[in-house]
Amino acid sequence: MIKKLSALILIFFIFVMALYFYQFIMMYLFEGIYHFFNIRNNDPLVMTSSNLVYNFITEILLLVLAIFLLKKFNYIKFIKMSFKSIIKAFIFMLLSLTFTKYILDIFKIYNIFLLFDFKNIIANWNKADYIVAISQMILFILVALSEEYLYRVTLYFKISEILNLKSNILKIVFSVILTNILFSIIHYPIRHYNISKLFEIFIIGIYFSYLFLRSGNIYLACMMHFYFDFPILTTINIGYYHYEEIILLIISIMLIESYYMVKHFYLRLYSRYEQT
Repeated sequence: MIKKLSALILIFFIFVMALYFYQFIMMYLFEGIYHFFNIRNNDPLVMTSSNLVYNFITEILLLVLAIFLLKKFNYIKFIKMSFKSIIKAFIFMLLSLTFTKYILDIFKIYNIFLLFDFKNIIANWNKADYIVAISQMILFILVALSEEYLYRVTLYFKISEILNLKSNILKIVFSVILTNILFSIIHYPIRHYNISKLFEIFIIGIYFSYLFLRSGNIYLACMMHFYFDFPILTTINIGYYHYEEIILLIISIMLIESYYMVKHFYLRLYSRYEQT
């Protein structure tokens, strides 16, 4: 078990190093193109465009890899690829955001709640801002899909298969923890090697794992992942308030647990009614 797990983690780190090496090469490739055509690469729009191009290529490659691994290891069965599952995820996200917005308003907590106050944020945008924002939103959708498929499904179930534990609960717990340690590590350089940020990503990763494992709907995790990435838009120049994340996280968990409690009691009442 230890050997298999060590081999998997080693393969993961080789993959991460290859990914960062690829991005490093792409960065210098764009700098060479700018120098050749005498383009000012300190222009914010030029820098954003180049970042978007190689980020798009990276995420598309990761998504292709994720889908390939899902099929190879027969994990595709854990993904509900249906329009209904996407609609359920969208409704859940909308309810979570709505309740969070009202909680912030009730307690008079100052906030800029992105999806609700977006019209105020884009009031002074120009055409370039719109193009960059739309491109980045598409990129974040790719990021959410590729990372959730890789970590919450492929890596989680692979680790779960390797762990030879008698207790199913312990197997789930250790698989979630190991998966999200790796999920945090890959984001470590992006977060400027900040330990507190690393811990935040670890907690958020566990939350995404919870969403998928509790609901069986990977698009739930994908949509919440997309929302948590949303403030990274270079066109949105606002402070980032972590209490919004915390309240959203708590409310969404309460919504899921309330749903399953109501469903449980409804099924019990229904079974009693059938018996009578």
